[in-house]
Amino acid sequence: MADVLNQVEIDKLLGALASGEVSSAPENTEKAVKTYNFRRPNKFNRDQIRAVQMLHESFARYLTSTLSSMTRSMVSVEISNVEQVPYEEFVRSVMSPTTLAILDVTPLNGKAILEVNQLLMFSLIDRMLGGRGLPIDSAREFTDLERVIVDRTLSRILKELDDSWKAIEENIHFSLFGKESNPFFVQIVPKAEMVLLVNIKAQVGMVEGRMNLCLPFHTLEPVMERFNPQEWFVTKDKYLSEEDRARLNRKVQKVTIDLTAELTSTSLTLEELSTLSPGDVINLGTPITEGGTMHVGPIPKFYVTFGSNHRGRLCASIVDILPSETSSQDT
Repeated sequence: MADVLNQVEIDKLLGALASGEVSSAPENTEKAVKTYNFRRPNKFNRDQIRAVQMLHESFARYLTSTLSSMTRSMVSVEISNVEQVPYEEFVRSVMSPTTLAILDVTPLNGKAILEVNQLLMFSLIDRMLGGRGLPIDSAREFTDLERVIVDRTLSRILKELDDSWKAIEENIHFSLFGKESNPFFVQIVPKAEMVLLVNIKAQVGMVEGRMNLCLPFHTLEPVMERFNPQEWFVTKDKYLSEEDRARLNRKVQKVTIDLTAELTSTSLTLEELSTLSPGDVINLGTPITEGGTMHVGPIPKFYVTFGSNHRGRLCASIVDILPSETSSQDT
């Protein structure tokens, strides 16, 4: 029921109108109209997109460690961005040929796609076969031997994806359903359905490539309410579980490190260096009986003495650990 004014209130209102304190013009109560594209309906809100990005940032960290140990080189993996696009737009953005892994997501009863750029995959294969990971001149299909390495690499990537998704659901598992090289031959959802596209940038040596993880809405729908960054993502980033600590420890244990034992060093002028010939002796100024330094990578770490084993091979025996101040000054 509308409010009814008494005579005193009516007199005050008329007086305010006469003095100009209150405008008699009607207020514009029309609401602003927001445009809505029915061809690209938003199925995911900002919090959910942010949560998906945070989830896969941990996946990128895991994958950095895994690919580094597989290729025995420095690999950098990071999330570029997460966006929602129609499935058709994702398909049209993928260059052919490429590595398209069709994933079965259980128990969500849906499919997903992991696309690895051909340039990146060939660089990984070259590194694992002992090469320098140089970029190829042009994209091509894989040979039978290369397909075996591709399957092994995809298996390791999916293992890290499983581990990162345990934060959402302990039983979620990504398995390889099939592979394709032409994106137009893969139709896991209708063209107009919205998908979350996780863009991943990977650097292997001098080669930079891309990976894309395509997650359809109907696949994620059963667990969408769990994508809440306020509840568990912040604490998970700051505090690792015992299982995560144990897994990282196992990965670190397998990392290979170069050790270099050095007796001493000296310097020569360019003139002295140019006159050297086979048989010349360079005086280092240090007896062979004195100790030297063992470097872990570029960092001096141990004080060692030199000798030989029972087979006559040159060895270095660790005598003491150098102070951390010495190591930091030399680096």
